[in-house]
Amino acid sequence: MHDADARLAAAPAEPGPAGARAQVVPVRRSGTTLVTSGQVAVRDGKLLAEGRVGEDVTLDTARSCARQCARNVLTAVRDGLAGEGGLGAVERVESVTVWVASVPGFTDQHLVADAATDLFVEVLGEEVGRHVRAALGVAALPTGSPVEVQARFRLRDPERPGETSATP
Repeated sequence: MHDADARLAAAPAEPGPAGARAQVVPVRRSGTTLVTSGQVAVRDGKLLAEGRVGEDVTLDTARSCARQCARNVLTAVRDGLAGEGGLGAVERVESVTVWVASVPGFTDQHLVADAATDLFVEVLGEEVGRHVRAALGVAALPTGSPVEVQARFRLRDPERPGETSATP
């Protein structure tokens, strides 16, 4: 039996107490793909806003939150690639998912998400920063944040410095 099989068989059926620190990392790399954990709208250890867009949070505030989430994503990427050139190691932003805690009937999630997209393009340039995206409305997000952003990046292949992939 494999060690993981044995550990699964021995694992308790019930989870540990809520609030225990999860074993989540800010970024995970596999070859030339780097994926970030979702980032909420925290600056200097404090949420920029709490609640749902269309109820407790205005569209403009939600857009500020989305921009901060994107900034937190880029900071996680930069820190995760510190020994490899930081953000300079990014060949392109592949995809971005933006969750917006919003009231029923709110349909401007894409306008909130545009603020995150704009920051990726401002920081990385249009060729690298443009990406595919999903903008989703949800009932609530972790810690009460009105927005959460997660992204997937393609990194430059260290075996082929200076080359980029052939796909647009």
